[in-house]
Amino acid sequence: MEWDFGLPWYRPTRICHATGGSDFGWRTGTMKWSPTYPDNLPPVINIGQGSPTNLVYGGNARFPEKYRKSMFAFDWSFGIVYALQLEPNGGSYKATGEEFLSGSPLPLTDGVIGPDGALYFLTGGRKLESDLYRVYHENAGDYSNKLQPAKLTEENSLRRQLEKYHHGPDPAAVDFAWPQLKHPDRFVRYAARIALEHQPVVHWQGKVFAETDPVALIHGALSLARMGDSSLRDSLLHKLATIDFGKLSPESQIDAVRAAEVTITRMGMPDDASKVMLAAWLQPFYPAKTNEMNRLLSKLLVHIGAPDAVRITVELMASAKDDTSAGQSLLSSSDLIMRNPQYGMAIAGMLAKMPPAQQTFYATVLSGAKNGWTDPLRQVYFKWYAGAFGYQGGNSFVGYINNARKNALALAPKEQFAQLNDISGDSIVKAGGNFSVASGVQPKGPGRNWKVDDAVKMVDSIGFSASNFEQGKAMFSATLCSKCHTLAGQGGVAGPDLTQLGTRFSNKDILESIIDPNKTISDQYGATVFYLKDGGSVIGRLTNEDDDQYFVSQNPFSPQDIRKVPKKSVSKTRVSEVSPMLPGMINRLSPQELVDLMAYLKSGGNPKDTIFTNSKRAAVR
Repeated sequence: MEWDFGLPWYRPTRICHATGGSDFGWRTGTMKWSPTYPDNLPPVINIGQGSPTNLVYGGNARFPEKYRKSMFAFDWSFGIVYALQLEPNGGSYKATGEEFLSGSPLPLTDGVIGPDGALYFLTGGRKLESDLYRVYHENAGDYSNKLQPAKLTEENSLRRQLEKYHHGPDPAAVDFAWPQLKHPDRFVRYAARIALEHQPVVHWQGKVFAETDPVALIHGALSLARMGDSSLRDSLLHKLATIDFGKLSPESQIDAVRAAEVTITRMGMPDDASKVMLAAWLQPFYPAKTNEMNRLLSKLLVHIGAPDAVRITVELMASAKDDTSAGQSLLSSSDLIMRNPQYGMAIAGMLAKMPPAQQTFYATVLSGAKNGWTDPLRQVYFKWYAGAFGYQGGNSFVGYINNARKNALALAPKEQFAQLNDISGDSIVKAGGNFSVASGVQPKGPGRNWKVDDAVKMVDSIGFSASNFEQGKAMFSATLCSKCHTLAGQGGVAGPDLTQLGTRFSNKDILESIIDPNKTISDQYGATVFYLKDGGSVIGRLTNEDDDQYFVSQNPFSPQDIRKVPKKSVSKTRVSEVSPMLPGMINRLSPQELVDLMAYLKSGGNPKDTIFTNSKRAAVR
């Protein structure tokens, strides 16, 4: 979901093992569940940004055994077929993966292993031309033997036994499933809980309150929170609080807090005595050592109005750092940017000004806090928003944090509303959303899907006699040209300096380069594909090299971030046919706005150029 880039609930494309009764926590927006929650299951592997279109097993392929045992996952956006190798791991599997093949562009749609053992796949979609490809092994005849099925692990067999009780009441289910609630394997525990939830609550409710093992109690309580009567709410929370929280493993601590959260979410706000009890049970551990634990504790403690919960959360919000090791993907985001500029530039912008996901999570939690505020805390909290609007996320980013800001303002004292509204960046939001940081002036449009011939005719027919320098400068920024190009000494350096553009190129040349950037790509600024010996590839702009390594810039919005690629790991290189420049950048512009941009480009960013001085004289006459 690329609109959610940079938000704490963003989910990469991933491969999941859909076991019986499985839930993977997909909800809209902020309601998505963390993969760590015990009431959903984690992915087998995170792929990363992309648009998944196909998953095919290679068992019938006449490929080397490694690839016959692979799952082939197709990504439309970035033109990659991933080969994923699965290994049994407890009640599920673990996976490793690699880039099997790729192309720029290669909009993958569907594929199948054919009767000849080759992999056939199609490209196309969204009005793109469709092509059919065949991937075969030159020694296909050597790989005709049948594969032997992998042996099931003990945990996998046990999970499947438990799944037989996922279909309705069974007299044997509770006695079989209950002991497995404390099984060390997560998939087995999950299957046991789902088996329990398919049985009448009256048959196992008492076992929850009689349980002494903390792990079994947590998962039994989670089941009761989901299936039991709301009258059990406070007694269930009190039972959970008998657990010695400090002696739990980190995983079980997350499970315990989540069980309490689900109890409150499904059964309602606890009474005052239960709130005091919950705060006494959990607040000594807040803040915690990990971001994930702090997320759960902040949600629960702020929601019940625990003493000091707001103060601690505001302090965490001001300084929290994101855990870069959490949720690692098969390919890093920067590896994808130049594979498809249309989608990659959204990633590039985010990586250049990465939103602080952990801080954003705390801000969202605090937006619903009614109690625990002081005036200094409010000042710190609302000032955070003004800075947050300077980050670059997906299209939803500004809207989501602005909604949180407005929710928080609605709970603030009325006499402080105007001042808090001002310091929290209301003027920034009104300037135009995600692009407000790039420019205070945005295109008014209406835009159109500009074609070269139409754009040339329009610019030539309108002419520059009424062009506006300031408007042209604003459009240069609003269309993101200034992110990569320098004009009159200002702008980015990932692309050519455009100051002398007007003295060297015609209107048609300039418009053609903007509208169809792939037609002519500068050797100096184009991308190079580095094919790696392990089967992957790296795409970026080669900025330098020495005897041992290539220096590659992958993000045109942050060209100073350099990736070093060892030459010994590279099998070959080629020049990419895809320009790093994003197509369609002027499609938000009206005809007059396009003329103003062209005038600004041809003037070299000089307000005293004859283009504008002549237009002023024409206006006076």
